[in-house]
Amino acid sequence: MENNIKEVVGTLLAARQYVYSLFHTLLGTEPTAEILAAASSKESLQTVALFDSEDSGAAKALTAALTRAQGLDAAGVDSIRMEYTRLFLGPEDLPAPPWESVYMTKERAIFQESMLVVRGWFQKYGYLPAGYPNYPDDHVSLLTHFIALTSELAAAHLEAGDMDKLCEVLRDQQSFIQHHMLNWFSRYAEDMGKSETDLFYPALARAMADFAAADAGLLDEMLACVA
Repeated sequence: MENNIKEVVGTLLAARQYVYSLFHTLLGTEPTAEILAAASSKESLQTVALFDSEDSGAAKALTAALTRAQGLDAAGVDSIRMEYTRLFLGPEDLPAPPWESVYMTKERAIFQESMLVVRGWFQKYGYLPAGYPNYPDDHVSLLTHFIALTSELAAAHLEAGDMDKLCEVLRDQQSFIQHHMLNWFSRYAEDMGKSETDLFYPALARAMADFAAADAGLLDEMLACVA
């Protein structure tokens, strides 16, 4: 592989790891002033901008969502924290349940067959989420964490020059994103839009759905370069 191609692919893998780690943190952790400031920092937005493309508005949408967290005072952080509680914790019914299984069954139930398939993917790569086995593996934050972790692994294979293993990881990511993210992220974002507020998380969910769709196309391009 030519050095310039290797450098571009390595940069994209690192940036993908960052963005998916960002989704993992923001969608799986109660927000603090520090978390929101880091997510909306200049450095964070510069990484997101690497994915700017004429073919997709995903990077711009994510930048706009993250910008909502800039320069917040204590009251602003508290408002976003309350929105997080309403959307992810309850105690009332969640307008947008953050589990894939809910969107795969008429009963909108957790711990369903699709979650077990996700668990199989996690086990293949030695990923054991916190709360296993009593917490559903198909929470949106865990799905994005899986892509972040396997992007780090892909970068290690690239650095070692093992193109076969690199391609295997990228193809697995393709399959995972197609069958466990794109199959419900848009509906999840639509449900997020039913929230009483649209301070931060509904916009973030919409941007995440767009980013995952654009990332599926990016994986095609990366595989064409390294296969």
